[in-house]
Amino acid sequence: MDWMLFNFILVWLVIISWFDIKHQEIPHSAWVVVPFSLAIIYQSWMGHWSLVLLAVLVAASSERERLSGLLHCPSLNLLPVWLPCFVPVLYWAVQTYPLAALALLGYWVAWELRCWGGADAVAAMTLVLIYPGWIFILAFLVSHLLVLVGMSLFSLFRERKIRLHRLPGLPVLLAAVALMQVYIWVL
Repeated sequence: MDWMLFNFILVWLVIISWFDIKHQEIPHSAWVVVPFSLAIIYQSWMGHWSLVLLAVLVAASSERERLSGLLHCPSLNLLPVWLPCFVPVLYWAVQTYPLAALALLGYWVAWELRCWGGADAVAAMTLVLIYPGWIFILAFLVSHLLVLVGMSLFSLFRERKIRLHRLPGLPVLLAAVALMQVYIWVL
């Protein structure tokens, strides 16, 4: 089961990473929304309701503008309306999987602050739902650090100055999953 799941995730990330590199966007939001929904179903089946509820709350609050228009309730579009819901849900989720819960919240905040694109955030949240342990979070941080150092060294040698690079996030998520899998194989 783990190999099949890993292979599906690998193929999915390769496809959306290619689009992210080539076009700086994915062809349709379904490429990340469907896997996110499947990850929610998977975690529900596994019985991790606190992470599921947090993921659903994050998704709903991300779509607050659409929900506001659909339900004809303009106050739903305001972020302060959603924040009181996060406190008990986040508290419950942190009790079970502290790093995964904080990562879900962090990816959502990164999207809200426009530091990340929507597809990057949803893909990262999907991966945290599938791999809620510390191994993915560590692989995520290490892969980002390696890319940051690698690109900075590249610009130092190539252009004789260090500068920050803007890279698509999905290929780095692919690298994180590959790095995590290498770690699991070594164990």
